This record gives sequence, C-alpha cells and structure tokens, in this order.
Amino acid sequence: MLTRCSILPLLLLLAATAPAGADTLLTVKTRVEGLNMPGQSPEGEVRIWVAGDRLRRDDGEISYLLRLDQGKLYILNHGDKTYTALTLADLEKSQGDPLKTSIQVTPTGETRKIKGWNARKYKVRISNVTGLDLETTTWASTDVESHGALTRLAVSLSALQPGGAVWGRELAKIEGFPVLNESSVTMSGSRFTTREELVAVAEKEAPAGQYDPPAGYTAR
Repeated sequence: MLTRCSILPLLLLLAATAPAGADTLLTVKTRVEGLNMPGQSPEGEVRIWVAGDRLRRDDGEISYLLRLDQGKLYILNHGDKTYTALTLADLEKSQGDPLKTSIQVTPTGETRKIKGWNARKYKVRISNVTGLDLETTTWASTDVESHGALTRLAVSLSALQPGGAVWGRELAKIEGFPVLNESSVTMSGSRFTTREELVAVAEKEAPAGQYDPPAGYTAR
C-alpha cells in the first residue's frame, strides 16, 4: 500500500552530472495538507547530496544512497540501524504492473522562471486499481546541475513500488529537476494536497562517509 512515506518520493520524481570531486546539496521543502497523520508535521524537508555518480537522499528516518559506480541502491533505516542493498539491474528491469497503473505525462509548452530557474510546465496524472488518483502540475528545470543523475535516483526510487519500474520510465521523460510540484491526491479514501519546492542549491563538502552505509549498520 502506498503511504505518505512512499508517495513523497513518487511525487518528487515528477522530478549534467556534477564535476568530479564537487558535492552539491539540494534542499526541498515539502508540505501536506488534508492528510491526518498523527505524530507527523505537515511540513518537512528533503536533502539531496550529489557527487558525480554518487547520490544521497535524506527523508527523516530513511535515507537512500544511489551508487551508479557500483550499480546499487542502498536503503538506510536509521531507526533500527539497518540497510538494504539492491542491484539496479534487477530493480529497474520491467516487472509488470499488478496495480494496472495508468499514467499520462503531458508537456504544456508553458514556461516561467521560478527562484531564478527557467522551468517548463508538465501535467501528470497517475491512477491505479487501488483507488490512487494523483494529479500533479510539475515545473521542471534543466538549469539545476546534476538533473540527469537526480532523475536516475528518482527512477530507482519509483521502482521500489509495485509496477514502478514500468511507469517510472514514463515519468523520466520529464526533462529537468522539479523545482515546484503541486499535487492533488486521492488515496485510501482520503483526499489531500502536497507541495514540494526546491528552495536552495549549494556547493559544499559532504560529511565523510556520506555515500556509504554507516559503520555499525547491519545488512538486511
């Protein structure tokens, strides 16, 4: 079943590798309205680090490490200090779609500047047999450095969902990184809205070991 933790990476998917040795930190602000999740704030922050073919995405208690140089995706669970290692070749291959997902990606041709980035507007609609209905307006920009590697990360994360390897490749047709996503979601009888906005891109040195499972974490 899709949860808030799984839907946000999916929405961000509606999401020029950096120079060797350079680290880039992207900060994305998120907000969910209309979804009652006890103990969770409606506002959040996603931090994404990029260093060439190594990427890290931090979502609170869960982090994802994409190692294109190793052909692997690591999922870190900070709560119980464990990690799972997945092979990209197996993760992203066509695996059918048990949820019979329908997806429509429509470029509108409309453009605008958002926080200094030149962006193009896309309309995306996703639905499946479980009753998920997601309508998103995405503004994507190729001005964001490393947008190609970031798209590969998003495709890998979408493949974690049932049938995701199939429709993830459709969403990857959106050119650029999503600097703004606004979505209306119907899921499990609930209706809510989400907003994800890229608020900062900074060149800075990542902490040591940022792209590897931490010492003391146990493989699952």
